[in-house]
Amino acid sequence: MANKVYTFKIAGPAGLGIKSIGQLFSKILIAHGFNLADYSEYPSLVRGGHNTYQISFSLDKVFAPHYQINAFFAINPGHWQQHQSEFNSKTLIFSDEENPESGRMEKGIFYNLPLKTLANEIGSPLVVNTISLGVAVYLLGFDLNLTKEIVCGFYQKFSDLNSRAIQAGYDYAQTNFPKCKLDLKTKINPKTDQQLYEGNESYGWGFLAGGGNFYAAYPMTPATGALHFLAAKQEAFPNIKVIHAEDEVGVANMGAGAAFAGARAAVGTSGGGFALMNEAVSYCGVAEIGLVYYLVSRPGPATGLPTWTAQGDLMHAIYSGHGEFPKVVMAPGDIDESFEMGYQSLNLAAKLQTPIIVVSDKFLGESSASTNNLSKIKVKIETGDIETKPSQNYARYKFTPNGISPLTIPGTPNGQFLANSYEHDELGFSTEDAQVSQKMFDKRMAKNKLAIKLAPKANLFGNNTAKTLIISWGSTKGPILEALKDLPNKDDFAFLQIKTLWPINPDIKNIINGFSNTVVIENNGTGQLVTLLKSQFDFNPTKIHLRNDGRPFFPEEIIKLLK
Repeated sequence: MANKVYTFKIAGPAGLGIKSIGQLFSKILIAHGFNLADYSEYPSLVRGGHNTYQISFSLDKVFAPHYQINAFFAINPGHWQQHQSEFNSKTLIFSDEENPESGRMEKGIFYNLPLKTLANEIGSPLVVNTISLGVAVYLLGFDLNLTKEIVCGFYQKFSDLNSRAIQAGYDYAQTNFPKCKLDLKTKINPKTDQQLYEGNESYGWGFLAGGGNFYAAYPMTPATGALHFLAAKQEAFPNIKVIHAEDEVGVANMGAGAAFAGARAAVGTSGGGFALMNEAVSYCGVAEIGLVYYLVSRPGPATGLPTWTAQGDLMHAIYSGHGEFPKVVMAPGDIDESFEMGYQSLNLAAKLQTPIIVVSDKFLGESSASTNNLSKIKVKIETGDIETKPSQNYARYKFTPNGISPLTIPGTPNGQFLANSYEHDELGFSTEDAQVSQKMFDKRMAKNKLAIKLAPKANLFGNNTAKTLIISWGSTKGPILEALKDLPNKDDFAFLQIKTLWPINPDIKNIINGFSNTVVIENNGTGQLVTLLKSQFDFNPTKIHLRNDGRPFFPEEIIKLLK
């Protein structure tokens, strides 16, 4: 029998540590043996507004956060009303309000939690979030000393203050909310090797594991987390250089120069910044420079919804850069795949000598989940076809059957060449000759066959004799898998996760043809995966479910759609 999934949510204005206390609660859950997936929402504000952090946890694997809430904590009054659709009749709602307007109370059980009074007694209005954590720890029957150890380890300069805040919340709940206690009686495992990682952080660990030694970015939500993470690792990994450039044009060209010089290089941005990088993408295509682009999508057009999520940049990535040249576009579906594609993209860039684009989004990049300790994972680093002793007539762009020409690192004796942005001959000299141009184009495009062989393959979950095949990509993987856990007729469904979106592997058509019904689920408004698959082969899905309001799919929503 499957273990129950619980979801706790905390809400309040920016500046009161909503996300930090949520992440601490996640670490406390992990120390008590739970698996989890979380999700945060916040407006583009430094102070004020309405920020939330929700965590779904269970003793079983949790693939995605749930929509329905078991316990809700409002740090400031008035932060619970807009979430009533997430409540049920048993949802516990804690807020610093003695007399909430009962007429606006649609669902749930309301409890007054005098956070301001308790915080003033402790001596700081800033510990209201930590007091809420103390209440949550009591409700779940968690170990109080272990909780204090984790929290005080994070707030080292204010350990005494936060220790008293946790105790105050715990004591208040013990006195006033004894009937709310869940007491899950979990097996404490404080020495677990499970860790909490955001998607951007996970990608960064994969980049480091893959020998990445140059990363450039201009801060742009929601990709900035990878820049901050890697910048903080420069002391522990002295071989890596991280640069915060003046803009995305500078970022892309720095990355191209670093990759040309032999670095295992990547650049990071979101959709608007990637638009500025497109000329460099095209240049890397013709000059055959293996550079990784980490594209963490948010809703557009233009500035759009800068702190929300969408899968609207798929076609933008596939058709990035003017002209025709090979590139690989792939998308991780969860925290572990973000790590994997962090190093896989570097290996592909080295072997294929062409742009590699990793497409994530806000939902995956800025959400966290529990998984194995990524810092301990060792991976194979592949360097590609490096020519260390070229002949005197070295041809950098030599015509080869698979399109891969031997590459020299600058400074190699006899290995000098031109990395020309013009069409060129085998030596790199500009040419407008028709035959040479056609032959060079064909040489580059031949890399697509090798790319299909080397790039991550699609995942098929479930029974291949099921009635209906769900097809999707990227961050929708988690909500779909979580939904399939709870579907009463789950054996009627299989799920195809397409990990490499370009070039499309022809095996995908064979998989799809094995099912009578197909349902496509995408977090965009135009069905970009559907358009892509239709461009490659005859494809007519039975149903298409799209969402494009800045929010991700939740498992409960997908269950309703599939029913």
